[in-house]
Amino acid sequence: MIKCVPIVVTTHVVTGLASSLTNAAGDAISIGDVLTKSGVTDLSKVGTFTGFSGDYLGATGLFTALIVGIVALEIYNAFRKMDSLKIKMPEQVPPGVARAFEVLIPTFLTLVVVGLIGWLVQTITGQYVNDLIKTVIQQPLLNIIGDNIIAVMFMYVLISLFWLVGIHGSNMLAAIKEPIFRPMLYANTALFTEGKTIALTPEIKAHGYYTMNVTMMSMFAEWGGAGVTLSLIIAIFIFSKREDNRAIATLSIVPGLFNINETMTFGIPLVLNPILGIPFILAPVVCIFIGWLLINIHFCPYIVLEVPWTMPPILMGFLATGGSIMGAISQIIVIVVATLIYIPFLLIYERYQNKQANEAQ
Repeated sequence: MIKCVPIVVTTHVVTGLASSLTNAAGDAISIGDVLTKSGVTDLSKVGTFTGFSGDYLGATGLFTALIVGIVALEIYNAFRKMDSLKIKMPEQVPPGVARAFEVLIPTFLTLVVVGLIGWLVQTITGQYVNDLIKTVIQQPLLNIIGDNIIAVMFMYVLISLFWLVGIHGSNMLAAIKEPIFRPMLYANTALFTEGKTIALTPEIKAHGYYTMNVTMMSMFAEWGGAGVTLSLIIAIFIFSKREDNRAIATLSIVPGLFNINETMTFGIPLVLNPILGIPFILAPVVCIFIGWLLINIHFCPYIVLEVPWTMPPILMGFLATGGSIMGAISQIIVIVVATLIYIPFLLIYERYQNKQANEAQ
C-alpha cells in the first residue's frame, strides 16, 4: 500500500505532442512537426499523449516518495489502532486472511486522506505536492548541503565517530544522506543518458552535473567499508610484523574487496581504539576531499551511474564514471593516500601492542 501512496498525490499528467525525435542534422523535432510535414493541418484532431511526468518518476519524485511514505505510514498506524475500523472475521477464518480484512478499511482511509491532502495542497498553493516539495524542501537542501564539501566532510566525521563506539554510522545517517544525495545521482544519470557530454572541460558545469552524489561517496569515502579500512589491510600486509594483525587482515581481504569491513572493525579492533581511531576518521574525510578536488579540476569525470556498493574498488571508479579509465585512476590515488595515512598509526599501534604484551609476561 505504501508504495502506491506517492502516486495518489501525483494526480498531474503531462499532455502534448513532445518527443525526443531528431532530424538528420541532430536537431530536436516534435511529433507535431512530423505530422504537419505529412499534410496534417489541424493538430487539435490528433490525440494527445498522457502520462506521469518523467520528473515525478525520477530524481524529484524520490523526495516526495520518502516524505509522503512516512506521513502515510503514521496516518495508517493511527487508523490501524482503531478497533471500530477493523472488520472482524469468524474464528474459523485463517489468521492470515483475517488480518487482511482487519487492515482493509484503514488502508482505504489512508489512501483517501493522502489523496485529500494532495488535492488541498494543489488547491491552496497552485502546485502539486511533488512540485512543492521540490521547490520548498529538496532544492534548498541540495543548494545548502548538496555540493558543499565542508558539510559532506563533517558528515563522514560523524559516521566514523558512530562506528568507533560500535554503532553502524552509515545506517545512522542514511536518512539524511539518501534523500539529498541520491536525487543528485539520478540527475547526473539523466543528463548522461540524454547524451550530455562528460568530457573533462570547464564547460561541463553548464550541463548541470552535481559533483556530490551517493555513488561518488561510495567511490571515494566508503570503498573497503567505513573508514576506508581496505587501506589499513594493505598497510598491515606491507608493514605489520605481528602475526595476529596479519591473520585478521588475511581474513578481511576478501570481504574488504567488496566493501565489507566488520572483521576489521571488530577484529583489530577499531571500535574504542584511540590510536587507529584517528586515521579511521581522517582517511575518509581526506579521500572525499580529494575526490571532490579531482572532479572539480576535471581530472576525474563526473560520477553518473549507480554502482552497487559491493563493487570492488577501481572497477567501481571505472563503471561509475561511465566507463572512464580516469575514474579508476582516481580511485587508485585515494587508495594510496589512505594507505599512507594509516601506516604511521599502524606502527604506533603495534608498538603499543608489543608493550602491552611484554608487560603481561
